[in-house]
Amino acid sequence: MRALIRQYLDEQLSRRGFINKLGGLGVSLASAEMLIASLSDAQAETVSDEDLDETLSRVFKGNGTEMIFETLQEAGVKYIFHGCGGGTNRFYDGLVNRPGMKNFLGTNEGQCIAMAEGYHIASGGELGVTVIPRPGLTNAGGNIHNAMANRSSLIVLTARESEDSSNRRGNIELVEWEQVFDPFMKWSYKMDQVERVPEFTRRAIKVARTAPGGPVFLQMTQDLNDVESEATILPQDRFQVAAGVKAKPELIEQAARMLIEAENPLLVVGLEVTKSKGCAELIELAELVGAPVMQGLSPFADFPTRHELSLGWFSRFSAYMRKADLMLVIGSQMPDEGHYVLTGPPPENAKVVHISLEPDMLGMSWPTDLGIVADAREAIVDLTEAVNSLLSKQALATIKSERYPAKVEAVRKEMDRRFSRAKRFWDREPITYPRLSMELDSMLDDDAIVVSESLFDVAGWYDAGHGRKMQIGPPPGEVLGWATGVALGAKLAQPDRQVVAISGDGAFMFQNALWSLSRYDAPVMTVIYNNRAYNMNWAFERAGKGPQARQKKDMATYLGNPNVDFAMWAKSHGIDGETVKKPGQLAGAIKRGLRAMRDGRPYLLDVHAERWGGVGDYTWHPEISIADMRTKNV
Repeated sequence: MRALIRQYLDEQLSRRGFINKLGGLGVSLASAEMLIASLSDAQAETVSDEDLDETLSRVFKGNGTEMIFETLQEAGVKYIFHGCGGGTNRFYDGLVNRPGMKNFLGTNEGQCIAMAEGYHIASGGELGVTVIPRPGLTNAGGNIHNAMANRSSLIVLTARESEDSSNRRGNIELVEWEQVFDPFMKWSYKMDQVERVPEFTRRAIKVARTAPGGPVFLQMTQDLNDVESEATILPQDRFQVAAGVKAKPELIEQAARMLIEAENPLLVVGLEVTKSKGCAELIELAELVGAPVMQGLSPFADFPTRHELSLGWFSRFSAYMRKADLMLVIGSQMPDEGHYVLTGPPPENAKVVHISLEPDMLGMSWPTDLGIVADAREAIVDLTEAVNSLLSKQALATIKSERYPAKVEAVRKEMDRRFSRAKRFWDREPITYPRLSMELDSMLDDDAIVVSESLFDVAGWYDAGHGRKMQIGPPPGEVLGWATGVALGAKLAQPDRQVVAISGDGAFMFQNALWSLSRYDAPVMTVIYNNRAYNMNWAFERAGKGPQARQKKDMATYLGNPNVDFAMWAKSHGIDGETVKKPGQLAGAIKRGLRAMRDGRPYLLDVHAERWGGVGDYTWHPEISIADMRTKNV
C-alpha cells in the first residue's frame, strides 16, 4: 500500500492504474475512490480559487527555516526534539520568537527520535518532529528503524550545505542523505527552493500521518536561510487522509463463515489494531465468537493481557495453538521462524486468514487461505457485523453458553501453568523477571504507561491493554537504546499519568536519555533488569548447542567485569536511584521511586535480575588486557 500511494502521488501511476492495483489487492472500488479523494497533493496550486477560503489561508514572508516552523505551527506542532546544533543551528533561530513551540535537547540523536516517537504514541497520534544534524543521522538510524517498524508518524529534519558550495568537503557532504535514509523512511525529500518549503512541509506532514504511518525525511539546503520569499500558509486539515480502507464485503463474509465454522479459532493481533483505534472492537469480536487471542508483533498490548481470552504472546508451544483449526491474523506480520518472538510456523492443520493494511505483509512467508487488504478496525467491525448477520440469536447464544466457557477454561489452564511456575521461583535470587514485573505492576496506577525495551518475556507480565495500563514496547524493530527517550516523550504527552521505562542493562548502555530526563524534570522511573548480559542472544546461542554452548564459553554477550553501578550513573546526572539485590527489597524501592516521581523528579532502580535460559552461571568471557600487550609502560 505504501509503495502504491507513493507511485500515485509522484504521478508514476494513473488514477485508473491505482484503482486497478488496489482492486487486485482486495480493496473495494468505493474504498479506492475514497482513498484517492483524500490523497490530493499538498500543493497550494492544487487548491482552486473557489475552494480557497481566504480567512483560513495567509501569505507569509520569511526564510526557509521560518517557513518550516510556520507550517509546522499551523499544523499544531508544539514540540521539537533535537540533537546538538552542528550544521542545524539556524533552525533554532526559527524557534526563538515562537514561544508556542518548546524544544527538547538530547545528547544522542537516537534519543531525540525516541522522544518524538514516545510523544507521538502516548498523545494518541500527534506528529513527532525532530531536528538531526547530518553527522548525527547515523546515530539516529537505529531508532528511526524502530519508528518505521512501529509505523510511528515522525518528521526528521536536517540541513545540508548550500547549493553554491556543495560537495567541497567530501565525506558526509558527498552523501545524498535523502537516498541513504529512504529505505528507513516512508518518504524522503530534499528542499532547495525557498518558496516551495511550505508545500513540501505540508506534504511531509500528510504522508507521515497517513495510515500506515511512518517517519518522513525532510532535508533543506542551508542557503535557504539566507533568502526570503513569500508563500501561502494553508490549514493542514485541508490535506489530511481520514478515510479507512474497507475490504470487499464478499471477502469479509468468507472470513466470517470461516470463524463461525471453526471449532478452535485463534486470533493473532498486531500493531495495526491499536494504530487504527480498534482495540475495543477487537474485544467485542473475540467475545462474540469465543476465540482466544495471541499477541503478534507490536509495541502495544493490542488485546488486554489479563482478559480471560488472552493467551499472551504468540507461541508455537501453546497447547491451544497446536489444536487450532483457524488462525486469523489481524494487523500483524505472519508468525515466522525468522523472528525471535513471533516464531512460526502457524498451526499445522489450520486454515489461515490474514488481514493487513499493508499488502506486502500478505503471503510473505506462509501460504494463506484468504488475504484481505483493509484497515484493521474497519475489518473487525465488518467481521462482527457479518457474524451477527449470519447467525441466528439461538446460534449466538450457543456460542456464548458452550464455546465461550470452554475456550476461557483452555486459556485459564495455560495461564495458570505460567503463573504457577513464576510463583515457584518467587523468592529466588537474583530476582526473577516475573517477580520484578508483577510487583512493579501491582504498585503502579491502573492507567500508568509502561515503556518496555527489548526484554524477552517481560511485557506480558504487566496488566496492560484497552482500559488498563498503556504498553509501549518492546519495539518490533529490536534496536536497543530506546526506552528512556520514549518514556520522556510519553510523559510530555501525558504529564498526569505515571510513566515507567523498563530496560535491560545492555540496552541501557547502548544509549539512554538520563541527561534529558534530569534537565527537563521528567518524573519517569527507569527500572533496569540488570543481569550483566545480553541475555536473549546468549540464551538462543546456547539453545543452538554450538561450540560456545558446549564449552560454556561466552564470546560476545557477558556484560560483567566491570560490573556497572547504574544507580551511581544516575546520580552523576542529578537523578536519585538505588540498587536492589533481594526480592524483599523491591516494594520499598518502588515506593521510593513513586515518591520521587510525585515530587517531580526521575528515579532509577538498578535491579539485579536473573539470567534465564539455563545460562545463569555462565560468566566465562575472553580475558583480554591491552595493558599487558605493552612492551613499555606508557
